[in-house]
Amino acid sequence: MADPFSPDAFYGSARDFALSALEAHHAGNHRRVPLDAGTALEHLAKACLAQRSPALLAELNGEASVNSLIGLLRIEGAAVPTKIRTVGLSGALTRAGLFVRSKAVKDDLRILIDMRNGTIHAAEDTEVEERILAAFAQQADALLTDLDRDREDFWHGQLLVVDALLKDASDKLAHRVEVRLTAAAAMLERRTTTDGEAVISLLRTVSESAPLTAAQRLRNCPVCGSFAIATGQHTVEWEVTDWDKETLEPAHAEGEVWFTAHAFHCQVCGLRLDSEAEIDAAGIITAWQIEDADWHDYEPEYGEDAAYEHWREEEDEP
Repeated sequence: MADPFSPDAFYGSARDFALSALEAHHAGNHRRVPLDAGTALEHLAKACLAQRSPALLAELNGEASVNSLIGLLRIEGAAVPTKIRTVGLSGALTRAGLFVRSKAVKDDLRILIDMRNGTIHAAEDTEVEERILAAFAQQADALLTDLDRDREDFWHGQLLVVDALLKDASDKLAHRVEVRLTAAAAMLERRTTTDGEAVISLLRTVSESAPLTAAQRLRNCPVCGSFAIATGQHTVEWEVTDWDKETLEPAHAEGEVWFTAHAFHCQVCGLRLDSEAEIDAAGIITAWQIEDADWHDYEPEYGEDAAYEHWREEEDEP
């Protein structure tokens, strides 16, 4: 009997729901679109999680979670639970987001999740439907890349439709970002005219010394050149620093701290960008290495040897 929690099982189910969502959109069956698109993303995200470890699928909620975890891990000697509960759509995407980078607009993904869960209703709004379909396609493509699956195999005869959705979303994104950049430049000009250069200079100084959370970094604003606040996440990537002379295999690796921005706000000109895609479209590098950071601060549970082993495990993953 096939394992219903395997990456292949989740992938096959996701493909069926994805095609159904696009067909529902074409047929004008608006209520069906978020249901099937959301389920497709849930199952794709679960495929990514299951590919790493079935344990990542478990819903973490009380003693029942332990039984589900036992069932997912197929632990010998334990009774097989009659029900195995796995994480839902939102949780699966959040967990997969630890490994997968996507340019999907987070607000549009949230709308899709809420519509699928019945929290909000916008079934007859064509503009909203196109936005959530574009976010769905972008997120799905990112998950497919992580799974090393072929886009043509997944989207079948709908690949041209998906590409058209992505192109339209890209055009709209570029336009939206252009408007925001122009508005920020106008705001800067108004502030300079009204308040004077001295006030603008003071704002620049204040922005440079602004208190930051652990998920924030300073980054130069493309409009006014001031230090703006980028919000995102730090990750540790491993660089081989020593090789075994006999086997020519890596013998040691050092951690490098990288920061990926998901939002951007300048207090001087007011520029606000709400997604990694918008930041990229504005000409700002979305991910950069933090040269003076100590990787131990971001993965403190690893000692030197354990860190190397962790890197080797990542390299050996399929």
